Amino acid sequence: MRWLAAAAAGLAAVGWFAAAFAHAEPERASPGDGAVLNAPPAEVVLVMTQEMARQAGANDIDVYDAGGNEVTREPAVIDPNDRRRLSVRLPADLPPGAYTVRWRTLSADDGDTATGELRFRVDPAAAPSPGRELLKETLLGGGPAAPAGVTGISAAGGSGEVGWVLVAAVGGGLFVVGLGAGVVLSRRGE
Repeated sequence: MRWLAAAAAGLAAVGWFAAAFAHAEPERASPGDGAVLNAPPAEVVLVMTQEMARQAGANDIDVYDAGGNEVTREPAVIDPNDRRRLSVRLPADLPPGAYTVRWRTLSADDGDTATGELRFRVDPAAAPSPGRELLKETLLGGGPAAPAGVTGISAAGGSGEVGWVLVAAVGGGLFVVGLGAGVVLSRRGE
């Protein structure tokens, strides 16, 4: 019975660890969330925490003006060389104003969907601000596209991809900790 409790605790620890990587959510955004720009951006770019599944309509970015009108005229595209990068072009004649970026993704890792919103403002008279470009610190950073001063962890040598050796090692470590906790708890009940 002790081993069953210990195994259950270990599996719960691994489940928690796996849940930390469950969705393809934005790690970085350009323009950043809350950015103030003097000129309209040519595109919105989101770099996700996971690769996205190549399924028609599953991954998209829609941009809306302050009145709730969609200003994007074409669907977002996944970069053919980096399935974590999703972008959509914006019209060149985008007028000053506040904009809401709504995104949705389908993870290639586990099939989970995710949605969210970011905001930016175009104001030629305002002091520019990049906003929050780094949205989520993860094990995925550290590649050439990471913002200056931000480093990540990658067992793959800094390529910006998940260091799966590191992920497996941490997951195994959590399993052992959970297993040990299960043994300790089961001995208390004797």
